[in-house]
Amino acid sequence: MRRITILRACIVALALTAAYAGAPGALAQEAVRIGTSAVGSSLYVVGIGMSKMIQEKAGINSNIEPLGGSHANMFGLERKNIELAIANSGAAYDRYMGIAPFKSRYPIRLLAQGQSSFRWMLVRKGSGISKPEDLVGKTIAANRKPLPEVALVASALLKEFGIAKNRLRIVSTADLEAENRGLRTGTISAAVMPFSLSQPVTVKLFSDGVVEPLIISRDRFDAIKSALPDIFYTQVIRANHYKNQPEAFPVLAMKILLAAGASLSEDAVYKVTKAIMGHHDEFAKIHASARAWTVKNTLAEPKIPFHPGAIRYYKEIGAWNAEMDAVQNRLLAR
Repeated sequence: MRRITILRACIVALALTAAYAGAPGALAQEAVRIGTSAVGSSLYVVGIGMSKMIQEKAGINSNIEPLGGSHANMFGLERKNIELAIANSGAAYDRYMGIAPFKSRYPIRLLAQGQSSFRWMLVRKGSGISKPEDLVGKTIAANRKPLPEVALVASALLKEFGIAKNRLRIVSTADLEAENRGLRTGTISAAVMPFSLSQPVTVKLFSDGVVEPLIISRDRFDAIKSALPDIFYTQVIRANHYKNQPEAFPVLAMKILLAAGASLSEDAVYKVTKAIMGHHDEFAKIHASARAWTVKNTLAEPKIPFHPGAIRYYKEIGAWNAEMDAVQNRLLAR
């Protein structure tokens, strides 16, 4: 199934590139490169959809650059390898604020926001872990180089419950598939996982009865969130969303967003934003996760300031108000 998805994504990307390359006057128009995750990932497919909308609705040539992940795309913006980046809000916040792995602040700006990406601990059923204190003596996956927030979440959780790191074994994993194998074979007892409501690996782990969430009281969860950088919001996964998940549980959530450098022209950003957000029904047909790219979702819980070109579009449709002006001013003052 994964090979088919990758093949289809590649075919679509090649078709779009070929079609637009032959369009009259294409070379005379503006061009933008969109940084995405790896070929075949959901963000790559969403990026293809954005590229299609930008070319068809804005008349701007657009290409996809799979740079490998959120933080890689943030580096790509600064290095001028891309003009637009699809990334999670945590990486965007780190880039804006100059938090490691970045060495200095950089003026990136928000265009739109879409689906949520979660970070929370899932534990292997039968591992003997029903509360955080049970992690003592266990092996957990809580380091992922491209996702530095994974280690932050693990550290905050352990600190909240007074568990020293030397009382358990924390291992690094290269990707989600490595965590999947470790949880299924029992080489790890728990993992701070990146997942979503419909992420296939996570859905299968639950449906096969391999994992369950680490559930703690809401006040302890809120204390953990408060101890972390302002990159997360709280989302509650309703009971029975996943198979074999009878109890609702909160997770730390970040939004996937589209960002640009502040230097990208207001007119170009206005056209790009309008092309994507102004044709939601058409864009939503590209991929299931594209349905989450709405104006309402975009204006809720932003972690970086909006680009003036995007603000121009949201004002045009009557979605931007005095409250959003206050939010923008607060984000700019950080």
